[in-house]
Amino acid sequence: MERIRLRWIAIILALLVFTGAGLSHISFNVDILKLLPTRLQQVKGLSLFLKHFAQPKELIVTVEADTPEAAEAAANALADAFAKRPDLVQRAVSHAPWEKNPADLSELFAYLVINQPPEKVRALVASLSAERADATLKASLEKLGESLSPREIAVLSYDPYNLAGVIDDTGFLSNGVEQSEFSSADGAYRVVYAVSAHDFRNYKDAIAWVKQIKQLARGTVPDPSIHVGFTGEPAFMADISGSMEWDMASSGFATLVVIAVIFWLCYRRARPLLDLQAMLVLIFTLTLAAAGLFLSQLTVIGVGCAAIMIGLSVDYGYFVYQRSLNHRGTVGELQRQCVQNIVWTSGTTAAVFFALNFSSLPGLSQLGNLVGIGVVIGAIIMLTVYARLTMRFHQREEARPPSVVERLFATAGFWRKGAIVTATLVVGLLLSLAVNGLPPPDFSARTLRPRLSEAYTALDHLYARLTDDRDMLSLVVAGKDEAQVLKRLRTAEASLSAAQARGEVKNFRTALPLWPVANNQRANLPLLAPLASEIPHLHERAVAAGFKDEAFVLDEAILHQWAAWATTPTPIWPTNETSRWIFRRVASHEDGQLLAMGMVTPVAGHEDALTAAVQNDGIWLVSWNQLGRELRHVIPLEFAHVIIALSIIVILLLIIAFRSARAVGLFIVTTALVLACLAGAMSLLGMSWNFFNLAALLLLLGTGTDYSILLLLALNRNRGDVPAAQRELGLVICLCAFSASAGFGTISWANHIGLASLGQTCALGLVIDALISLFLLPQAWTLIAGRKGG
Repeated sequence: MERIRLRWIAIILALLVFTGAGLSHISFNVDILKLLPTRLQQVKGLSLFLKHFAQPKELIVTVEADTPEAAEAAANALADAFAKRPDLVQRAVSHAPWEKNPADLSELFAYLVINQPPEKVRALVASLSAERADATLKASLEKLGESLSPREIAVLSYDPYNLAGVIDDTGFLSNGVEQSEFSSADGAYRVVYAVSAHDFRNYKDAIAWVKQIKQLARGTVPDPSIHVGFTGEPAFMADISGSMEWDMASSGFATLVVIAVIFWLCYRRARPLLDLQAMLVLIFTLTLAAAGLFLSQLTVIGVGCAAIMIGLSVDYGYFVYQRSLNHRGTVGELQRQCVQNIVWTSGTTAAVFFALNFSSLPGLSQLGNLVGIGVVIGAIIMLTVYARLTMRFHQREEARPPSVVERLFATAGFWRKGAIVTATLVVGLLLSLAVNGLPPPDFSARTLRPRLSEAYTALDHLYARLTDDRDMLSLVVAGKDEAQVLKRLRTAEASLSAAQARGEVKNFRTALPLWPVANNQRANLPLLAPLASEIPHLHERAVAAGFKDEAFVLDEAILHQWAAWATTPTPIWPTNETSRWIFRRVASHEDGQLLAMGMVTPVAGHEDALTAAVQNDGIWLVSWNQLGRELRHVIPLEFAHVIIALSIIVILLLIIAFRSARAVGLFIVTTALVLACLAGAMSLLGMSWNFFNLAALLLLLGTGTDYSILLLLALNRNRGDVPAAQRELGLVICLCAFSASAGFGTISWANHIGLASLGQTCALGLVIDALISLFLLPQAWTLIAGRKGG
């Protein structure tokens, strides 16, 4: 006895250690691209874009007020408040870095000049010679007096020798610096960029940091007439991860409540209900612990498995309890009676889900592993622990009359009327499918986002008030070194120029003007570096020509920068704060990955042709809308292959289990009828197929098929006696179907649009599957057997 007690203590301690270690590693991944095949070009390009240009630590704080003055004052106050918290914020920016100190642009201008062709640089050097310097200054003064361009006046006021003039034709000055990231045209909408002082180890760090920033912002700008919004990668992570955590907890809790209500209505027994609930919590906890230890971060599909695992595991509990009601033998005998049904149903379900690892969709692989692990753990717990608990309860329980639900399922009229209602429903859904056709596909970006998110709302408002780039395509160019990226950038520019000539592109902008050209740098620096020795003379001439002392600050800094780079190995990259700010969304040369960015505005309707023309080795033209178009072609075919493969696996397992062509044939017909009715119901309700609810077909193959398998096994055991089989398993299957539907149904209210559609589709499919399996499958068995049941 003591040895048994010590063994149980050791098992419990091991489970506690396992659970603690696993749950401590649970983390959410909000990157939707982790659900998709990495071989897709849009996934590759968008992954590079998000990894290197999405600024994972940068929070965008938006400020909207009634007047430009109020908006600017609030934005400046927020930037100052953030700057006073170096423990929270590394950098807070409410104005372009060069506005307060134009000399900060000197490094960038110096860099752009050394990238120019040597002949242009030689002309620039000649314009600074003793013979031509005065003429150069005179020309600058004339331009200042005649120009109507605010940009040209602002630059020439600090650049009397027009050193920046050599880069005018690159388009950088007109397309880059002038475009405001900080203010709307009317000035009443402002933006503050706040960078976290620390990396986020997980989603909880992001949630905590964003919460602190929001509290600080509310304390800094208490005026209710000034609206402050928060968007950017940290805000998305906080919003989406928080809602995923809530969806998982709430769907699991709601499923437990529904299961409790169903069990109580059917059996009116509290102790077995409490035991069943405890088992479900244990199964859920152990499965999550296993996921934390053996799987990577949970994606949004993985979150949906919380209610799914509970809804599936309760099936085995219902079966064990139903069989225990009329069993007065030992626990071992009860387990032997249950093992065949549970092993075959759980084995089929687990095999189907584990087989999803053969899919090229990482999201499906995670879904398969999570549910597969949960099913195996659930079957073991129910057979070993719950079977013992139910037998102990029945040994102490006084006999009770059957409940109203139990008596209802024992009447022949219930089954006869149920068959009529189900047949009518099936005919109606098939007519709906014939009239309305298959549900339409929807692979737009809408299905990839939450229904409610402050971060997305703030982003939509930012698009409305500043530049809306949602219809643009992002050009992503990658290479092993600067020279390869430069070559590919020039190829992309040529392709885009040709597309523009064909009328497929309205306009485009690439990182080519900002990308280092090593050959030009090596040729130009020997020409430019010696000019630093001429600074005193050039300064005197500028003052004598009528420029103020401070007007030479920018030119002087540029000349010093060329001298400082004289011995620097090429290619040279600019490094000061202003340069990094401009480069942060244009070029990346960190972590051994060289990338360049660009933006393309396509002519509507030409996106696919343009993408095909521009994309090449190391060149991607991507957007979320383009991803949706690519998924529309790829995902249905991928799911079709997976469904066919899983169907073959299930059929082979059933051939081994049934050894009956009639049983296997009825299973195939039942499954096909369920899928057809599901399509008809979706068409009738105006639902569409998307990446998420296509997984419902796989879930139905792995879960709904249990109902027909259980009925067919019962018909085999009862030698075709339909009423006996229905009395034996009718209530159990009905309970399983309602519980599983409840599990999926709770996901229908998930905040994530795609996940909610998965729950709705699965709940609908399981109800249809249960009705057909319970009421029509036995009738078909009788019809084929050539005799009536009973």
